[in-house]
Amino acid sequence: MKFIKPRDLDTDSFILDVRNTYEHDKESLDYPHVLTPLETLKPEIFIKEHALDGSKTINIICNSGGRASQAAKMFEDEGYDNVAVVIGGIIEADYEGLPIVKN
Repeated sequence: MKFIKPRDLDTDSFILDVRNTYEHDKESLDYPHVLTPLETLKPEIFIKEHALDGSKTINIICNSGGRASQAAKMFEDEGYDNVAVVIGGIIEADYEGLPIVKN
């Protein structure tokens, strides 16, 4: 499991947001991303649905980093080791000045 800062993300990054829908609707990263709440995440299905072969890093973001770490471990348990936790989550992304959509 890797750890990255939000500033390491860009529009070409594969980003998975594991917050709940309410949190996501309130504010989200203004980069292409996939929302799959942690409580509904099934890594094996997610990997198949997005045709991931291990060559692409799944950058996982949540509110502050806790749920992202849990999700990363779930992927690793399924044998997908190319995952990175976004340290500080959406809070740190906002602090670092990344584009955030706020509703």
